[in-house]
Amino acid sequence: MMEAGNGGMFGEPSGGSAKGRPFVADNWRSRVIEGHATGPAASIPEWLAASYATLRTHVLDPAYPCFFGTMAERRGEMFYSFVNGKDTRGLPATMQTFAALASQPQYRRNNLAVFFEPDAVPLAHDEYRAFFWRILQQLHDVDPDPQADEQPEPSDEAWEFSYSGVQMFVVCACPSFRARHSRNLGPGMVLLFQPRSVFVDTITNKVIGREARIEVRKRLDTWDDIPAHPDLGFYGDPGNLEWKQYFLDDANMPAGDRCPFLKRKGRMQTEASVQGAAQAVPPSAGAPRTRFEEPHFAHERGREHGHPSERAQALAPHAGEGGA
Repeated sequence: MMEAGNGGMFGEPSGGSAKGRPFVADNWRSRVIEGHATGPAASIPEWLAASYATLRTHVLDPAYPCFFGTMAERRGEMFYSFVNGKDTRGLPATMQTFAALASQPQYRRNNLAVFFEPDAVPLAHDEYRAFFWRILQQLHDVDPDPQADEQPEPSDEAWEFSYSGVQMFVVCACPSFRARHSRNLGPGMVLLFQPRSVFVDTITNKVIGREARIEVRKRLDTWDDIPAHPDLGFYGDPGNLEWKQYFLDDANMPAGDRCPFLKRKGRMQTEASVQGAAQAVPPSAGAPRTRFEEPHFAHERGREHGHPSERAQALAPHAGEGGA
């Protein structure tokens, strides 16, 4: 079993209390994950406290639409992590730690909120969207789960983002949401990872009733200044696609037909063929580096993960970096 932090195991993290409780419900700092470190072993940045306080204020408001989130925060069923600047290189280890915890019965109803350091000048909505999908793509690309290559395509109704064998519904909240207040949880971007087990009743082992989820939609009508997005649906329903609900438009424009997320197996086959073709034409001296040569989790502002042909073009020799 992999160690978490300074010698603590996942079942007994390094942030555990002296009484043997792994995490403390009323101490959010004890539930911070940084790579394989938890609690006191994590190096919590100064900016995180204010971002967390803003999220907590929103989520504990009696009128907050998602009472599932309210209950999770109140019960201490939340884990937290953070990203300084746009340096996402530590996210894979953080996600692996969270997935290991979420696989244990006592943590099966826990969510993960990943806070991003607030930008001095908030990005445009499309910039946050592009950054969000890059993060999911890059996580998928390094997913250690052997079954990652066998996941269905995002166009399949059964698809859900998965990491280290744990399926998770993902919500992106960011400052660019002006009308959809339920997706604006503070001064920086916040990613909420909700394992599918969160939506299963622990007593009946059945998916939480549609009535409860419909009530959430009703509360959205009061909380937000815009009607519920037309792409919102229920997992498993005919025609419902999960990826369309991860990052919503702020003006109720429906998502496109093609998901920005590209399944790893198909993407790697495309990139391998492009790389093989590129080797036949040596790049000229001083040419910009291709994505294969860039640090794997480096922030590439402005580039989205599109259709295989578009990604192949981005990998071609002499291709410049995407603009802001």
